[in-house]
Amino acid sequence: MPPTEQLGPRTSVVVLLSFAPLLANADAGLVVLALPDIQHGLGMTLAGAHWVTNLYVLLIGGLQLLGGRLCDRAGSRRLLLLSLAGFAVASAFCAAAPNGPVLLLARAGQAVAAAVMVPAAMCILLTSVADGPERRRALALWAASGGIGSVAGVLGGGLAVSQLGWRWAFLLNVPVALAALVAARRLCPADQATRARGSAPDVQGALFLVGSLLALVYALVGTSERGLGPVTWAVFAVSGLLAALFLRRQARAAEPLLPAVLLRNRSLGAGALGIVFVAAATGPVVFLGSVYLQEVHGYAAWAAGCALLPVVGGVIVVGRICSRLLGRLGPRVPCLTGCALSGSGLLLLTQVSPSSSYATGLLPGLALVGAGLPFLWMACEIAAVSGVSRCAVGAAAGVVQCAGQIGAAVGLALAVSAYGAAGHGSGGPADPALLTTGLSRAFWVCAALMACAALTARFGLRPVRREAVAESAGYAPSSTGVAPDQSAVPVRG
Repeated sequence: MPPTEQLGPRTSVVVLLSFAPLLANADAGLVVLALPDIQHGLGMTLAGAHWVTNLYVLLIGGLQLLGGRLCDRAGSRRLLLLSLAGFAVASAFCAAAPNGPVLLLARAGQAVAAAVMVPAAMCILLTSVADGPERRRALALWAASGGIGSVAGVLGGGLAVSQLGWRWAFLLNVPVALAALVAARRLCPADQATRARGSAPDVQGALFLVGSLLALVYALVGTSERGLGPVTWAVFAVSGLLAALFLRRQARAAEPLLPAVLLRNRSLGAGALGIVFVAAATGPVVFLGSVYLQEVHGYAAWAAGCALLPVVGGVIVVGRICSRLLGRLGPRVPCLTGCALSGSGLLLLTQVSPSSSYATGLLPGLALVGAGLPFLWMACEIAAVSGVSRCAVGAAAGVVQCAGQIGAAVGLALAVSAYGAAGHGSGGPADPALLTTGLSRAFWVCAALMACAALTARFGLRPVRREAVAESAGYAPSSTGVAPDQSAVPVRG
């Protein structure tokens, strides 16, 4: 596990803040395993039940830029407290939902709260922990917490759904969020003086972004059902139009979601783009593996969740090694290492067949994907936030978190489309040969996205100068692990 020791006097704060990705990831795992029961319990269609997950992911992805900008203006601590309370209330409404529309509305409330909670927590972390080795260890713990949250979601979701019912998949969030709220009130540092009031953050731009993402994912998923017909192309056109309106709005808004200082920051751009490709390549693996184990080999949901733990548990095993490697070599080499590990795992997974056993046909690929993930996430996140001015740290945190959610949503949509293109959805008994053909296609899509991540690392992340490596080898407090960006001043705790 990444070290929590030597994080300095703010260790308890860092541990608390790491509950934000843990809570968000655990909620995703809890709800995914509960979807079949939600569908039957509320009389929803299969597509409607999947929007319980899609709506949450897409709203978080589209609104985290706005959440990050609100942190710069209103104060990260204040927004963290409000979002934790809102997440608890929305989770309770989800658990009590009498029908599908109410559940989707409450789920949207959860997403809005999480879209503020995660960037607010990361913003406090970035401004509380000094740049250099201390921040690398803090971000390692942050990444590990996300992995632990995924594990907890899979295990807790399987137990809650099988023993207590699907509503407990939402109720479990309530005491955790309230406990984090009480701890945050005591431990998180007070907000610094915010900037003078001016124009409000760009809410209209955020709505354009959310609309573009919803249309894009709807069109991608629809290609497996409707093909590339007029309706699909029309939805793609709507997505493109809304994306163009978003970019136009950013160029004209008084308080854009993407400040000009961030657009000039090469490290942030390369790190965020890397996160998009990494999330798109690895996000569908758990879903695809679950389909394979349950449909081809007849695993129960609980057993499938346990079998997929190597994907999300790798960060706990190799996170400490990755943290030290980042300190000595900077982000490019660890990111390329992660691409090689996870890419190899994805290529192995393309070879699945109906006769493949778990131990020889699935486990090696899952383990390689899980081993590469810590290198990828930590390298890209450190590259993205290492050279951001204090006045824009909230926006940068929003960009990083938004990139991950957008990548995961788009990657899953592409994988589902490739899987469905093999001819599924007839409603009859599942044909194992047809299932594995679709899964193989989907894993090839994931492997291609991982190749894009490797190209981004090779040509986007800057190499480390020799003197920087010499400094970081001794864990000098001034080392950042990347070449300094001339367009921004490094954040100092």
